[in-house]
Amino acid sequence: MADDGEDGGRLIDGEGAERRLLIPYDSASPSPFLLGEAARGLCRPIWVVDLDEPEMTEVERLLRKFGVVVNTSGMEAGQLVEALSATDPTGIMALNDRRTVLLAEVAARLDLDFHSRTVAERLTDKKLQRQVMRDAGLPVPPFLILPDGIEGPEAERLARAMHFPAVLKPRQGGGSRNVIPVADTAELGRIFETSPWDRTEESGWILEGFLRNAEPPASRFSDVVSVESFLHAGTIHHLAVTGRFSFADPFRETGSILPSDLSPDDRLFALGLAATALTVLEVRHGCHHTEIKFTPDGPSVLEVNGRIGGGVPELLSLATGRVSVLRLAMELALGMPPSVELPLSFPRIAYRRVAPPPISATRITAMSGQDDLSRVPGVDAVTINRGPGDAVDWRRGFGQMVYSVYGTADDYDEVDSAVRRIDAAVSISYD
Repeated sequence: MADDGEDGGRLIDGEGAERRLLIPYDSASPSPFLLGEAARGLCRPIWVVDLDEPEMTEVERLLRKFGVVVNTSGMEAGQLVEALSATDPTGIMALNDRRTVLLAEVAARLDLDFHSRTVAERLTDKKLQRQVMRDAGLPVPPFLILPDGIEGPEAERLARAMHFPAVLKPRQGGGSRNVIPVADTAELGRIFETSPWDRTEESGWILEGFLRNAEPPASRFSDVVSVESFLHAGTIHHLAVTGRFSFADPFRETGSILPSDLSPDDRLFALGLAATALTVLEVRHGCHHTEIKFTPDGPSVLEVNGRIGGGVPELLSLATGRVSVLRLAMELALGMPPSVELPLSFPRIAYRRVAPPPISATRITAMSGQDDLSRVPGVDAVTINRGPGDAVDWRRGFGQMVYSVYGTADDYDEVDSAVRRIDAAVSISYD
């Protein structure tokens, strides 16, 4: 049910307010302030929110200040399509993968610019996506699909021909949730027989062969990068290549650097591979985030996300001093020509450093030094997500980060120095 609330989007009334943009929102989405600022003078957001989710109760009132709220709590798929269609949107924008297929149905019904249902399924289903890319000859990790509810012995039997070590992850999902290293078939069997964590995934599981790092490394930070792209009128445009800091076990991100420190040749290779992946998936619309890993056998596509990458809005704004990728995504969703001018220039290097909890941790018992983070030269913003007494669980992925720090630097040596000071500033004790 749509509810304008007490403010009904008063902060963005005026020019552009007649444009109504559907924006699914959850705890992993960018700040309502960032989105509200991007929408100013352009459109009125129609927030698609499940208010039964505990995290949403804290931001509901804020969302209502920037637009209209549609509470989807308890709605079946058909009801959700009907409710969103009834808001008479001008456009649809995806910030996450959760409702992309449903949004494709709404867009098709209302003749709005968005992914087709086929493309939406490819962007959100790891099996479909990897099959399409593999069949087109793109380098992707070897993979095997395991159904939900599979027993240990059957998992071991199916995985006999699999390349190990491997990585087990949900067939649908993101943010490093339930991403688990697997050494061999015996360990895979034990995971599905004895592990205490919630193994229920309605879409099933995908087991991927682990890709070794490049020799020599492609980057001083990590061999994983992402290409930030957008499509307008079917043409692919690239914004930047984002680097990654070294990952925490097992495969958890610790932050990003924009632009990456890839060599010019490797950068061009990554851009070309991302463009080819988008092409074979038949993507025609929106902003995209393509993850690529450099290996001894050359770059491989890890995943294509049909949305803006996490942290990219802040990083791109800091590195360029002006570009809002959120506003760009809104323009594309509304069928407007993009206002960004390419190629972008990067007068500064932007970085984001995050602190995931250790694998062994269940709760934060003490924390100090967080006030010193803002004193590190170049730091622009600090967010503390967890504190003493808060439960933590590494299996829940990126959303379990303890803190997040954004900053800028003149060169990559300065980035290294800032990250060392950030890591040393905070002392955290765990149960």
